[in-house]
Amino acid sequence: MPDSLQAFSFRALALLLLWWMLSGGEGWLFGVAAAALAAALSLRLTPPAAHRLRARRLPAFVAFFLLQSLRAGWDVARRTLHPALPLDPGLLSMAPRLPEGAPGWWLMLVISLLPGTLSVQRRGPGLEIHCLDAGLNVEADVRHAEAQIARLFGIELAADPTAAVRQ
Repeated sequence: MPDSLQAFSFRALALLLLWWMLSGGEGWLFGVAAAALAAALSLRLTPPAAHRLRARRLPAFVAFFLLQSLRAGWDVARRTLHPALPLDPGLLSMAPRLPEGAPGWWLMLVISLLPGTLSVQRRGPGLEIHCLDAGLNVEADVRHAEAQIARLFGIELAADPTAAVRQ
């Protein structure tokens, strides 16, 4: 089945399931038409992705994600409650090794859950990251997150294209 037909079928079924849950099973004729139209529009606005998640790798990624969320929460709480408020903010610019699209967006989202980091913006091939403590090895954490996302999507990462630059 071609990718666009498979994506349309999946999206239409998901929207139809949502329609069924919200409508209590009433108005199927309108629901089918609305789901088909919305699925077609979604394909126009967001074509099928070139990279797909590997479902069997999702549990390991969820464990990584939860651990990073706990680490980040603990780090921020510790810094907030510390009398000296140990902060040394800075910007880190680095070139991600993940391709643009879903893997790149996942990286930007996950970076925000790493201890003391927040993805600021993606400029061309570069990514800017705000750090609460520029003295931490943020690049290592980001590279580890990149490797986890690459594994989740089944992507081979190239060698590090450039070193990180602190601003």
